[in-house]
Amino acid sequence: MAANDLLPKDDNDRPIRNTRIEITKQTVRFDSDVYQFRNVTGFGLAPVKNTNLFPIQFILVVFVIGLFCANIPEWRFWGIIFVLVAIGGVYANSSQPKKYGLKLYLNSGSPSPVFITSDMPGLEKVVSILYNFMESNAEGSYVIYAEDRSIRIEGSVGGSVTAGNIGGSSSSNVGGNVWRND
Repeated sequence: MAANDLLPKDDNDRPIRNTRIEITKQTVRFDSDVYQFRNVTGFGLAPVKNTNLFPIQFILVVFVIGLFCANIPEWRFWGIIFVLVAIGGVYANSSQPKKYGLKLYLNSGSPSPVFITSDMPGLEKVVSILYNFMESNAEGSYVIYAEDRSIRIEGSVGGSVTAGNIGGSSSSNVGGNVWRND
């Protein structure tokens, strides 16, 4: 048995498309899954394989059939059509936008969810904001909308602070007004 057979494979990612991710200091929720935030070890960029619209074998078969038909005078028109369809298939496969993923790393080692998008600048911004959120002690929540063509984040970080001896009721907001009723 080779040593490489003992190492875990990194193909246990679970691609997820067009979803909403809700993140607080307590939980991470998407679809029907809920994770405790302390079990999330990180967020990062993950490579995603682009899928072809048309299989390469199909394109090759259509191209070869087109070449054979183009050499027969009665079928020349259809041969040219088949060759053009094969060229169109190659163009369609190569003109797809590159896909990227926001990977959620978990302590459990269970299949890691990867949220698919083609918006690399938006993905870098989301990872940066989530990094700052993980590093801070501030309470807050974020909602990430991961879609095929875009990814965006909305939310707020803040919390309430009460300090000292206060009689009566108090209310405060970090970054907001602090007031006291006597």
